[in-house]
Amino acid sequence: MNTKRSLNLGNIPVRIVLIFLASVFVFPVIFALNTSFKTLNEFYTSIWALPEHLLFTNYIEAFVTGQIGEYFLNSFFIAVVTLASIQFLALSAAYALSRLKIPGSNYFILGLFLINILPKESIIIPLYITLSKAGIMRIPFIATMLGYIGWSLPGSIIILKNFFETIPAELIEAARIDGSGEVSTMVRIVLPLMKSAMATVMVFNFIFVWGELMWARITTLLTSKGIPLTVGLINFQDQYGTDWPRLTAAVCMVVIPLFLSFIFLQKYFVKGLTSGSVKG
Repeated sequence: MNTKRSLNLGNIPVRIVLIFLASVFVFPVIFALNTSFKTLNEFYTSIWALPEHLLFTNYIEAFVTGQIGEYFLNSFFIAVVTLASIQFLALSAAYALSRLKIPGSNYFILGLFLINILPKESIIIPLYITLSKAGIMRIPFIATMLGYIGWSLPGSIIILKNFFETIPAELIEAARIDGSGEVSTMVRIVLPLMKSAMATVMVFNFIFVWGELMWARITTLLTSKGIPLTVGLINFQDQYGTDWPRLTAAVCMVVIPLFLSFIFLQKYFVKGLTSGSVKG
């Protein structure tokens, strides 16, 4: 009994720290959401007060007049194509590395680890030079998505490979004995068991793709099309200056999809983090 009480008391400082950290991250979002429903006069009168009336026109004007709607659709298109490409390529590579006898696969995985720990900033310049010489930088969306796919693949392959190795080999061997090919085995037998792993990878990659700024800014310097939300917010701020209610409405359009994606995929995400830590 005393042991249980001591363990519970020992968890109190950890919980206090976690609550504090959660407040630090959540409070700016709540503040932005509250400000986005105010008028400019209400904001300067009292920045902490609740809005007298919910002013949805800030969202409408930001979405239409400030072109946030166009930027939002661009980001949505980039995220969908990028995540689909990453899932397909990473699943195929992870399955091959974990279940097929590929010579030198250990060296390939080591290379993935080395690439994954490299700072992305160190790859931007050679990647920019390569895509510029190939004439891809002027094509909307393509350069942005290629960079995101390349950066996300090493980590995604490593995570999915570890999950593939938790699946009993007997299931795959039984499918092979029944005459099932590798692609059919992966689609019909393995993937239904990989929902948590795929959700984990998808959440990590979506957060990166949706909120990345540096590469998105570089790849849209030579074109006015395909500008994502993060770059669009900079243009929006230059256009509206210190109109904080409209600016925070635009910020909420960037942040809210991240929260919604995590809420809907939370069950699979948490399950993926816990189940992937133990093999067998």
